[in-house]
Amino acid sequence: MPYKDPQAKREWEQQHRTQRLARRRELRSIETSRKQAYPEAFGTVSFLVPVVAGGALAAYSPELAIGAGGLTLAIAGIYKKGWTWWIVGVLMLALGFFFYWNEQNAEKQP
Repeated sequence: MPYKDPQAKREWEQQHRTQRLARRRELRSIETSRKQAYPEAFGTVSFLVPVVAGGALAAYSPELAIGAGGLTLAIAGIYKKGWTWWIVGVLMLALGFFFYWNEQNAEKQP
């Protein structure tokens, strides 16, 4: 195998240089055409959709919102997701706790 011997690897790379460059060009053009065909769906609006859904869930059932927010944070941590996942998880968790606290105070008042 060429990768075990540095000299053989160098020779193999020199012999196959044109093929490797052609493949890289092909992959770049595929990526460019994919981005043109499927642009980012909503941009910043796609960030607000889960936040609004989390707010609605928190208003309907605060316990479910707390669970969904915690699960979102766990997934963001385990799979090393981007900062938007963290913000959505924290907002859902905060809204869930807020509505839960609001329900508890409403039950205490006669």
